[in-house]
Amino acid sequence: MNNSCVVILDPRGVILSGGADVIERHNSYALHLSKGNPKNKISLMILTAGKSQVKNQQSNGLYLEVISKPTFNSIKFAKAALKKIRSKNLNVKLLVAGDPWESFWSAYLLNKLSLKKVPIQIQVHGDIANPAWKKISLQNKIRFNLAKFSMSKANGIRAVSNSQALKVANIFKIKKAQICVIPVPINNLRLTSSTFPNRSKTLGLIGRIHDDRGIYNFIKLVKSLTVVRNDFTIVIAGGGPDESRFFEKIKDLLPKSKIRFLGHLSKKELKKVWREVGVLVSTAPAESYGRAMREALVAGVPVWATKSSGVEDLISMAGKDAVRILDLKKSNQELSKELDQLLKSKVLLSFRKQFIKDNSTYAQLLAKSWVDLINKQKKII
Repeated sequence: MNNSCVVILDPRGVILSGGADVIERHNSYALHLSKGNPKNKISLMILTAGKSQVKNQQSNGLYLEVISKPTFNSIKFAKAALKKIRSKNLNVKLLVAGDPWESFWSAYLLNKLSLKKVPIQIQVHGDIANPAWKKISLQNKIRFNLAKFSMSKANGIRAVSNSQALKVANIFKIKKAQICVIPVPINNLRLTSSTFPNRSKTLGLIGRIHDDRGIYNFIKLVKSLTVVRNDFTIVIAGGGPDESRFFEKIKDLLPKSKIRFLGHLSKKELKKVWREVGVLVSTAPAESYGRAMREALVAGVPVWATKSSGVEDLISMAGKDAVRILDLKKSNQELSKELDQLLKSKVLLSFRKQFIKDNSTYAQLLAKSWVDLINKQKKII
């Protein structure tokens, strides 16, 4: 490989656990990174964690090496990263931390151990500056306080939505010039034939079945609607630690004939599901991006979601007809009326086309943000 490289540190093995879709996305980053500086090509190296039998990977300027088992021990991971970097004689131009916690501290400690000052970019994917996120659990509260320190130490921060970036700047006292907003690109995003004229009265819930995703608010919504109507069905795709309890509660509210549990779906399978969904519901208390919501809108399916940074961004782009704030404090009749309005709403074709066009630029923009940080460091030196 080319000795000059950007190194992504992934001590918890998030990239590997994300599967082929995440690897494909990083392949795209590597491809654009190699084109970013023709005179001095830069490779992308991912130092990750995983099971011992996982093989290292190499393609299109992307190099992925498993250097430990998944760990929260940043010191241990930093030492393993330093050993790998020295064994390959890498000229590390930038360290990328996928979060402001274990990943950042691995990067920070790696700099200390190597006696170098390689710039660090933190990727902020979660809605961590949203007060609602901090209230989800004690762990989130601790992580929020830790992020206050790590964010101030980073050379650059990548946010995934404008609303998220503003909150990060205000809550963590970060200069806006240090933050770049680059959404997560969605692989192979294409426009479907058209929106479906006879949209079914079906509520869709897509994603992880976990308490921190606000799944019991979905139960509350279904319960409120059943008080005033019985003409709707639900389809649920995903799984998680709370699925057994969640499914039992849903079955108490609706007959089995009106419930479809699809489990985990591939991207190809999920695309077919949009034909069945009349409205996508998202009850996550804190959402910085909302991939499922974005894919739904591109498929022409309106979104009903609790307020968050990601939802605010989508409303600004798609409009209040296509994306509505779900407020469970409203009466049963009001919620039923909003469902009817959403079922009649249309996601503008102009928005869908523009979204796909913008999505195709995100990988290039992220690679450019890395090159910009590298060049900025050169000027300082």
